[in-house]
Amino acid sequence: MENKTGKYFKYAIGEIVLVVIGILIALSINNWNELRKENIHQQSVLSNLLQDLKSDSVSYYANLKNLEDIDFLHEQLYKIGVKNDTTIIIINPSIIRLLPNYNQIAKENDPFVATKITNDTIRKEILTYFRNMKDMDDIYSELDDVIKTKMRVYLGNKKMYKLTNWFENKYKNTAIEDLSYDFIDNTELIALSKDTEFQQILFEASLKIVNSIDVLEILIKQNAHLISVIKKQLNRP
Repeated sequence: MENKTGKYFKYAIGEIVLVVIGILIALSINNWNELRKENIHQQSVLSNLLQDLKSDSVSYYANLKNLEDIDFLHEQLYKIGVKNDTTIIIINPSIIRLLPNYNQIAKENDPFVATKITNDTIRKEILTYFRNMKDMDDIYSELDDVIKTKMRVYLGNKKMYKLTNWFENKYKNTAIEDLSYDFIDNTELIALSKDTEFQQILFEASLKIVNSIDVLEILIKQNAHLISVIKKQLNRP
């Protein structure tokens, strides 16, 4: 009886060990499977974010080009109106009233994307990128106010807009930013550049344009850096 009891005891212990081992294996498999699912989810989130960041980049460079063109026009008007430089020829006066179309595709598509990222380095870079976008939002809001409530209103009050030029050509341009025709006359804008009230508005507009360029360049740099970081993560085996 003692021998049988010992055998039964050993058998029971063996069974318990086997059950425990089975449970541990099952837990390991489950954890591995959950980790695999989480990795797939992370890859998907990062891939979508990467595409949005690339779209952001295209938009930013287009905006930067527009801002630089407007800044150049402001410089020309200053030299004409204040420095009396008669050698300058204005090519596209209509962009004096242009407000670049600033888009935030990554943030609009998923404003809480940083909370979905488990990688600390990438999450911090995303938060930095979003802070840069907040800076851009603030300066763009100020630029929006100057262009819409001051520059455009002033130009309208001075009857600078050529109605015929607009209605005869409004369907010929391919985009709002593509002002390939002039509904503001070169000669009249040059004359206006000597007006002190216009010069004050030009000062405000130029200040906001230059600030926008500075902030946008920082945003472009962070955008490129974040794209590089995400690409490295996605290319890891």
